[in-house]
Amino acid sequence: MKLLITLGSVALFCLSLNAQANLNGKVQDENRQAIPYANILLLEVKDSSLVKGAITADDGSFEFSAVPTGKSYLLRVVMLGFEDHFQTISDLKENFNIPTISLLNQTKTLATAEVTARKPFLEQKAGTLIVNVANSITGASGSALDVLRKVPGMIVVNDRISLAGQTGLTILIDGRPTQYMDMQSLLKDMPSANIDRIEVISQPGARFDAQGTGAVLNIILKRNMKLGLNGSATLGAGKGKFWKYRASSTMNFRNEKFNFTNSLAFSHRTWYEQLNLERVVGTELYKQSNFQPGLPYSLNIKSGVDYYISKNQTAGVSVNALGSTSEVVNESTTSILPDALQKARAEILTYNETDRRTGFVNVDAYYEFKLDTSGQKLNADFSINRYGRNVSNLLRTEVLSGDETYNNRLQKQPGDTEIEAYRLDYTKPFSKKFQIESGLKYSHAIVDNDLQASIFSDNNWVNDPTFSNHFVFTEKIAAAYVSSNFTLGKIEGQAGLRYENSQSTGYSVTLDSTQQRRIARFFPSLSLSAPLGDKLGWSAAYSNRINRPSYGSLNPFVQFLDPYTYRKGNPFLRPEITDSYKMSLTYDKQPFFNLEYTRTKDVIQMVTQQDDATGVGFGIDDNLATFERYGGSLFFPLEFVKKLEGYGGVMVFYNRYESEVFEEQFNQGRWNVVAFLNATYTMPKDWKFEMNGWYSGPGIEGIQTSEHLYGVSFGVQKKIMKGKGTLNLALDDMLFRYWHGRIDHASFEANIVSSWETRIANLSFTYNFGNQYLNKGARRKSGASEEQGRVGEK
Repeated sequence: MKLLITLGSVALFCLSLNAQANLNGKVQDENRQAIPYANILLLEVKDSSLVKGAITADDGSFEFSAVPTGKSYLLRVVMLGFEDHFQTISDLKENFNIPTISLLNQTKTLATAEVTARKPFLEQKAGTLIVNVANSITGASGSALDVLRKVPGMIVVNDRISLAGQTGLTILIDGRPTQYMDMQSLLKDMPSANIDRIEVISQPGARFDAQGTGAVLNIILKRNMKLGLNGSATLGAGKGKFWKYRASSTMNFRNEKFNFTNSLAFSHRTWYEQLNLERVVGTELYKQSNFQPGLPYSLNIKSGVDYYISKNQTAGVSVNALGSTSEVVNESTTSILPDALQKARAEILTYNETDRRTGFVNVDAYYEFKLDTSGQKLNADFSINRYGRNVSNLLRTEVLSGDETYNNRLQKQPGDTEIEAYRLDYTKPFSKKFQIESGLKYSHAIVDNDLQASIFSDNNWVNDPTFSNHFVFTEKIAAAYVSSNFTLGKIEGQAGLRYENSQSTGYSVTLDSTQQRRIARFFPSLSLSAPLGDKLGWSAAYSNRINRPSYGSLNPFVQFLDPYTYRKGNPFLRPEITDSYKMSLTYDKQPFFNLEYTRTKDVIQMVTQQDDATGVGFGIDDNLATFERYGGSLFFPLEFVKKLEGYGGVMVFYNRYESEVFEEQFNQGRWNVVAFLNATYTMPKDWKFEMNGWYSGPGIEGIQTSEHLYGVSFGVQKKIMKGKGTLNLALDDMLFRYWHGRIDHASFEANIVSSWETRIANLSFTYNFGNQYLNKGARRKSGASEEQGRVGEK
């Protein structure tokens, strides 16, 4: 009997040791706001050794499963900015709920502690180069166009953006397309201070639209992810050739269920461009000089709300409105010389009075449902965009010498663009080593532009049917994709296939002429990566993509610069098709060395032509037969000196074109070298100094060759008011060389010099207010994710 009692006691004791409980709880602050990302440590009472660890979810909740019962534990809660919380846990049951834990704000000042963790300026992640520009000093008081120069190898000349000599780049903003907006105006109007980082996706996978033959540049805007009420206010002013100024404010409120964001920005971002052109026409020399100022006033209003329906469901809607107005006078002078040494036989002065008013409204809505904890989820969203503009140009020409006469011209061009896009994405992880993504997308765009041209004759404005045209462009794109992420041993990979069926119609109401195009094809992509050691790794990628002509290029309108120069669209343009290959080496997940090869058929390039009989020169986008590009790039960090951070690098590529141009074969190529350096040095007492420089050697773009050019900028930053205030002084393009180009093919010979505003000083002050503790904020991409850069004016 005693033996049975003893055995029973031992069995009960063993059962009590094997019994397990689930431990649940929630963490909040003194204002009863949930605290996510807090560290929860379950410790042994006797020696404080770690039993289990967890991190709080978005709603502040945490859970420990399978906790052995029969003994006591010490619970410790740790969160930056709050005092540590300790409490003893005993008498565990099967489901044990801990009363809500309230953390106290930390009131002590850390006098001797220094936080050294920071994001590197460059990060390489799964085929994407991330450029963290949020804390950059130079260009911080400028526009988005200025901050694009921070991307390694990026050259921005007169709004033309190229990456190591490659054009055809696709620009997204928060994953949302830009081709249905005036892209140049948008980038000039958007404050660079709003940008958090730029993602350079060199080999876009199947999830991205197949549009674009170059890299995808995704501009990620800053998003407030902090608890409670907080925000910032910024004032800035600058001076180059013109004064420029801006003011902006953001305000955010977040609790357990809602996240409200609002921002307002006003800017007067001035700029100018100077174009000098010399053309040989027969035996004469045409010398032309054009000065084009930009004096826009813009107002940007953004508002949005995210609703956290439950732990697994989130929905939201956002509205973004941008308006801009500009009234400027461009001045062009033209001198016609019998030869370069003789006096001009004719001289004219043209005033191009431009009145431009544009407006853009975007509405995005989304719904996300996390189906389980493994990562299975469903995303649905739609995007509605409306872009309108009203532009008028009055050309007045004065004859300074000579016998020619010129009619004054008036061009009015109202235009409206509408786009709707719908997208549904599904993600299903089958294991830690295999995941499938799939999705559907449909977009519909209507671009309606009406150009009414008139000439002044007999003291009246008379319609000019030669250049008047009402043009309507419609496009429908249906797409489906499937993509897999997999791991095979040490190799991680992604394989995808995308199908797109696009139908577009260009209809000239004036001429009753229709151009239709249907493109239906598959676009494969593949990327692989693996480690080569503790810090060294490699990756390889392939993609096949298409670049449909921009709507501005297809529009057959004529835009005059002066009586002897204009630009016109080409409704017969064909899309580009590109095969792209890339191999990379990384060190400590930082970009190190890349090798690339691309081949493009029917590459779209602007070709400058002229009529020798009239002396009129014009630019038109046209298809060249093939374009080949191969070479490599080398990056290196600048962290070998304490408190110095940044990067440097060099890119070397060979660009070659083969086509028939002006009924003569054009077969030329050229090596292009691009070097860049961005360095930031942290000095005592919260001072920072930054230098940014770049160099681009001689290159080729279509039938146009170019000489070397460079730019160097400096900046200094000071934190004040206990870190809540920031003063920035940027001196942009203090050292520089403008763009010089030449065309010499068939009977066309021309020299071109393009210059822009340089030696700009910008001073800004930013003040942050409210709660500064971080909270998780999911970032999403809208359904119109890659539709918008094809309507931008050039």
